[in-house]
Parts: sequence; C-alpha cells; structure tokens
Amino acid sequence: MKPIGAIHHIAVKASDLPAAKAFYTETLGFPIVGSIPGSEIVFIKIGGTTIELMGGEPDDAKNGLGLMHLAFEVEDVDAAYEQLSQKGIEFHVLPKSVGDIRLAFFRGPDGVELELFKSPTITWK
Repeated sequence: MKPIGAIHHIAVKASDLPAAKAFYTETLGFPIVGSIPGSEIVFIKIGGTTIELMGGEPDDAKNGLGLMHLAFEVEDVDAAYEQLSQKGIEFHVLPKSVGDIRLAFFRGPDGVELELFKSPTITWK
C-alpha cells in the first residue's frame, strides 16, 4: 500500500468568503460537494479535483512559495475565454499557444491565479 494515494483537495483561503464562493459556484459554475459542520468551509468540485474554500485573515507565515495557480482543463480555451469575459472576468494573459498547449490566465478572489488549459499531449483523462 502506498502511503499517499491521491490529492484529496487543494485549500484556498479567501478574505471575503461569500464573494469567493459566489465566484467559484455562480460565475464559474462549479458545484459545492461538501462542507465541514459548524464552519463556513465548503468543498467545491472542479472536474476531478476539489478545492476547500475557507475564509479568514491572511497567514503571517505566507511567503509566496506555495500555491502558484489552479489550472482548469477546458475543451476550447478561446470559447471559455469568451464566455468568462462576457461575465466580466478580466484576463491578464490572453489566450495564446505555447507549443501544443493553449492557455489563458485570470485571477480569482484574493488574487488566486487561475488558468484555462488545453493540450492534446498533457492530459490525465
């Protein structure tokens, strides 16, 4: 038996939990799949990954070396870009190709960097 089988979730701390929750569930359209009773922590399913979304103050220990970005695999980066742009999301990296990868970047609540990603060779499906 391997001691570590898989990633269960990725934690994201938000300064404004209701706004972050609305962003991931309403704007991006991902479902809440769980919560921790007695807390405001919710688990949001994004394809085969789950993020744990929690509120709170920034950690004094944060040193900028942890989470770099979350990449969302999409069928068509340009179509997803158009759809999200129509919802008011501003992209700081417009859709572009890097080798066989098509990508674009935008920011979620609290500056979490989010990527739209498509590649015919780098896939886990």
